[in-house]
Amino acid sequence: MTEKKILLVEDSPDDIDLTLRALKKNDIKNEVIIARDGEEALNRLTNSYVRKPVDFHQFSAAVQQLGLYWLFINETPPETMIPHAEEGESTDC
Repeated sequence: MTEKKILLVEDSPDDIDLTLRALKKNDIKNEVIIARDGEEALNRLTNSYVRKPVDFHQFSAAVQQLGLYWLFINETPPETMIPHAEEGESTDC
């Protein structure tokens, strides 16, 4: 099985560090790809979204609970569901 990657959408360096600490604390070692804004995240075609709690301990518990979902249950959409621009069409919104 190919190791799944985690897409972290966050613009705050402090919150990025916080998230990486929570993942490490919960022994989640998958590669983390960081998107700095929603547009960058959408360009990566994410199909899941989780809002983090403000408190670190709540956040760490959420990471532990959601680790199973992120890494084992969540799936990439089938190729047929991924929108592609026709030749000559712009993909800009």
